[in-house]
Amino acid sequence: MRAGPPILLYHRICRDDESSRCEFVVTTSVFREQMKYLARRNYYTPRLSEVLTWNGQAPRTEKAPVVLTFDDGYLDNFENALPILQEFGFTGAVFPVLDPDRRTSWWDDLPALRAALMSPQQIRAMEHAGMEFGSHSLSHRSLPQLTDSELAEELTRSREVLGSIVERPLAVLAYPYGAANERVKRAVQRARYSAALAVNSGPLAIETDRYEIRRVPVTNRASEAYMKFKLSGAEQRYRWLKWKVRQGLRFSGLPGKSHGT
Repeated sequence: MRAGPPILLYHRICRDDESSRCEFVVTTSVFREQMKYLARRNYYTPRLSEVLTWNGQAPRTEKAPVVLTFDDGYLDNFENALPILQEFGFTGAVFPVLDPDRRTSWWDDLPALRAALMSPQQIRAMEHAGMEFGSHSLSHRSLPQLTDSELAEELTRSREVLGSIVERPLAVLAYPYGAANERVKRAVQRARYSAALAVNSGPLAIETDRYEIRRVPVTNRASEAYMKFKLSGAEQRYRWLKWKVRQGLRFSGLPGKSHGT
């Protein structure tokens, strides 16, 4: 089975004068260079819903597919990323944290990630501009650490909130911190999600496990070599091999490292 198009993962797209060494922050100028690379190399951005409908593949065109995803729902995705995406004719899927009473990223201690989140009006504006929206839970808690009742609340309530904001919500979850286990995946299915996105865990092919879809984190670099490496599949295969080794250690009873980010 083919692995399907690479799925890139972004968080903040900040102004250049907010530049940070944090691996989860990409500056506006670097993001534009990354999108310029995709355009120059004849990539296009199928909608995530299309890829899932096509059983983990993308509609056949003369261009190469790549899926863009953005976690947390930062305001700078609306202010900085969206105009650049529109400049190049690209689209993507955003996974906001959906507690309706919070407008900043309260869950993270990293100063570079303490920033404003989008309002419902801005989320709707992004949807009208062609972006898709799924859930990143209600409060960005690590789902494997929750009780069954807490887990059900995070999953069902976040879908309800998203459905009250956007017209066509994706029944797709992005796991906070990329953290998932079999109990969490069963709960996600019971909450009627059709798929879930991880980070550095899960099989290479999307359709092998739709509830642990692997993504490629992108940092604040845009060199030719960096972008080629991210899109070639080489990094994915390397990280997949590391994950398989950890899985083997876990099932053998030996200690393995966590895959969360």
